[in-house]
Amino acid sequence: MRKGTLGLSLLLIISLIPAYSATPPKAGLSCAKQGMTKTYQGKKFTCIKSGKKLVWDKGTLIKQTAPLPTPTQAPNSTPSPTVSMARLNGSPEQLRSYENMKKSMVPGPTKQWFRFHYSPNAKSHFKDYLELELNYSMTFWTSVYTNPVLFNVFYGTESDMDWLIEAWRLYGFDKNKGFADDFRGRIQREGNNLNAGAVPSQSDASHLSILRHSSLPTQIGTFIPHENVHIVQQFLSQNRTAQMPCWLREGSANLFGNFMFAEKYGINLYNQAKRGDMYNYQWGSSGQELRKFSETEWFTHLKSLEGNFQGGCDYIYRFAYGSGLLLSEVLMAEGGFEKMMNFWRSFALEKDWRLSFKEIYEVDIDSWYRQSAIPYVMKEYVRMQ
Repeated sequence: MRKGTLGLSLLLIISLIPAYSATPPKAGLSCAKQGMTKTYQGKKFTCIKSGKKLVWDKGTLIKQTAPLPTPTQAPNSTPSPTVSMARLNGSPEQLRSYENMKKSMVPGPTKQWFRFHYSPNAKSHFKDYLELELNYSMTFWTSVYTNPVLFNVFYGTESDMDWLIEAWRLYGFDKNKGFADDFRGRIQREGNNLNAGAVPSQSDASHLSILRHSSLPTQIGTFIPHENVHIVQQFLSQNRTAQMPCWLREGSANLFGNFMFAEKYGINLYNQAKRGDMYNYQWGSSGQELRKFSETEWFTHLKSLEGNFQGGCDYIYRFAYGSGLLLSEVLMAEGGFEKMMNFWRSFALEKDWRLSFKEIYEVDIDSWYRQSAIPYVMKEYVRMQ
């Protein structure tokens, strides 16, 4: 992704694992590195050597630990906090992080936050789901999201790029040519699997735009809650999310998105969504295996995630989502919700974010990487194999 264009995660709806825009693995198709694995449609595929070629094997079925409810089912009734946290079954840091979110993100009343724009080809089942999930997600942010202006949301299908640009034009969004180019590229690359959505990182009013292939079913997942977080980030940073390190921008969107998803559909789903995010890098093009990193290699890796849309933050590697989730999780465990919100707000200032981090968390970023972040990510990759 280029700076100022797609800044906020072009995600696909997930079914407990991220299903991003990489070509799905199929038996016999070529793959990049022997031993690498990918999960797709309930199967785990492994890259094997067949003759002189590297190809995907037939895949093995993955046993689901919990069935997903359909979008038409009502949210779970709220269990007692003790029962809920026992079902979370995570590390001490994960439990503290979840508790801090649950304590501070008390859902408020629903109001009109969005202005929805639909193409003539938009599917009614996804329109209903989109409005339901966006409005539900925003109730968790009523203590900090006080934007009096309706936020624009656009949804169309694979044949609606021209419609989308015309719909943007009324608000001046069509001036972001790179964003439109990225969507055109997604249409060409993803074909029948097209499911692109993003809140662009731009220095003026942003929007959420979604293009989905008309043949796709509606499935629940963390896609919409994740994008909802980017809307809040844009508001609190005064449209300066492009200044955020990508590990924070995408990682905290995963953290809060997974939390809101689990609060609605069952706390037992949090770990499954988290695991999918942690292993999202395996869908990227780097061929690196993060689980084998030493402490020194992890430090270098995290430093590469301090930029935006290039280097380690290039979307093709998909590094920011899992590493960033774990960093955001331990940051939430240590500092709580209000410090995280103050950190987001600090990006509105003409100030190096590293100085803001030190003032808010009372530790410099490099020391925090070494003392807290790296030990935690290494431990979690062992725990959540």
